[in-house]
Amino acid sequence: MIQKDPTKVLILGNEPRVALRDESPQRTVVLYGSPTLNGEPVTEIGSLGKLGEKSQNPTNLVKSLNGEFVLLIETPDQLVLANDRFAALPIFYAIDTASLVVSFSYQQIWRWLSQNSRLKIDSLAFYEFLHFQRLFGTTTFDQTSNVLTPATVLTIDKRSKNPSTARYWKPNFDKRHDGRNAIASDLADAIKNTVALKTNDAAHTTLLLSGGMDSRAALGGFTPDALPNCVTIGASENNEVDVARAVSATAGAPHTFVQRPATHYADILPQAVADGGGMYTFHHGHFYGLDIPDTDLILHGHGFDYFFQGMYLPSKRRSLVGQPTRTWALEPIGFDLTGEYIAKAKYRLKGIDTVDLLDANVANDATGRLRADLDSVLKNINGETSEPYDDWDYLTTSAPGRHYTYLNLLSAASLAEQRTIAFDNDILDIYYSIPAKMRHGTRLLAETIKILNPKLLEVRNANTNLRPDLSPTRLTIDSWMRGAKRRVGIGRIATSDPSDKDRSWPSEDGVLRNSPALQERLTDLRKSQNLDSLNIFDTAKINQLIDSFEAGNNSPATALLTLITIDEFISSSS
Repeated sequence: MIQKDPTKVLILGNEPRVALRDESPQRTVVLYGSPTLNGEPVTEIGSLGKLGEKSQNPTNLVKSLNGEFVLLIETPDQLVLANDRFAALPIFYAIDTASLVVSFSYQQIWRWLSQNSRLKIDSLAFYEFLHFQRLFGTTTFDQTSNVLTPATVLTIDKRSKNPSTARYWKPNFDKRHDGRNAIASDLADAIKNTVALKTNDAAHTTLLLSGGMDSRAALGGFTPDALPNCVTIGASENNEVDVARAVSATAGAPHTFVQRPATHYADILPQAVADGGGMYTFHHGHFYGLDIPDTDLILHGHGFDYFFQGMYLPSKRRSLVGQPTRTWALEPIGFDLTGEYIAKAKYRLKGIDTVDLLDANVANDATGRLRADLDSVLKNINGETSEPYDDWDYLTTSAPGRHYTYLNLLSAASLAEQRTIAFDNDILDIYYSIPAKMRHGTRLLAETIKILNPKLLEVRNANTNLRPDLSPTRLTIDSWMRGAKRRVGIGRIATSDPSDKDRSWPSEDGVLRNSPALQERLTDLRKSQNLDSLNIFDTAKINQLIDSFEAGNNSPATALLTLITIDEFISSSS
């Protein structure tokens, strides 16, 4: 790197894949990840000339890139850090008097701040993580560092040392009105294109396949002559595995079942917390330490569920004659969207009121902090959305790299390079163009799969054990009919809704109750100096929560897993 000026880039920890590095006396350009340019993968050989010209204007350069990337440029006059529209490679930074300190590992930058006597803990950020299972905006667990928000160019003038940030892209929320079939056709084309691009340089591709819709759509994007090896993870060869195996066979792809060891979640705790920087509850690290078949690239269906099934939109299940149906109605959003989101976001901590765990002196500040961070995200699209559901979903989807399940992807990346099919500019544009009513539920994704490979719809959905392309009304009728048959002794196991044992991932209470080692961590929580050091939690109330769980109440399980994550992060990062 250029060393003439005392202001320099200090990169902490391990760097991800380098797609391109160009060093000269005038400019150093490093492009991380798996970006594409003009429909072609960026490579040292094929893209150097094109990027060399564009790198003189970093904003124009990142605007022209697609996919998952972080860009770092250093010249004698300035430092530039930029990323993609998804924050697919979360990167953290702190501005020192002589350096731009960057890290792809939050734990590493926390340690650097501590070692240099610059660590100022942001205790209320830990409360935000507890409440939402994730963080928003630029928030980290300290008051000095930030995370780079999506589609952002950070520039530091070496002479003045002044930083500036600018968003180089914003969503277009204008809605399409040409119907589900037209949108599904465009989405199918985009999936095929991004699969081709993301597998261009891979010799042995693995697809993590479940029995649901998202990874089924991903599989449909492969051509018959370049199918991946499909891998399904589970504690046993259960219903989910049976469905995934059938989906693979229907496509003509090989399939492997990989059994997760009984001690998996206790075993992965240190690595999951370290890799995730304590910002994702550790039990989402499903793939750490698994022995999967040899591969040089891992793909999956992450993102298709919250982009195209509207799974986090506010909705309520309809009932008929007192019985729950399989139809859902979007709920109206009132004037206080932020307040409603705090109370109703579907991935928020459930089963307890998080404020009850706080010291009474910080409760008001904690709630105000949630509002402030959510408002900081919404201000980027103020007055630009087409419907209130755009604002609601934007809080979830504006930074997919901060999604509460993102540790899934980090754990997959511990086995081989992973790429996310849904993290594609064209796919993101399609998502923002779809009215909420159309992207809510499974019908749009089913129509897309029908275009990609209609045979994949002939295999039941492991989430319902019914055909995946049924309308909500037909789904209700068929589920009621099979229930009636079951009550009179007709039907097999596959004709009922799956239980937790039929799924790939255990429930939160199952993670805790089936692990003596994690139950020991609950004992440690009772007297945790790490939690005490944050000065926001009421120890007596945490102990009451543990007592309730040990007495048989499953509701506190997620909160306890999150508190274990926080405790482990502070302990291991000191």
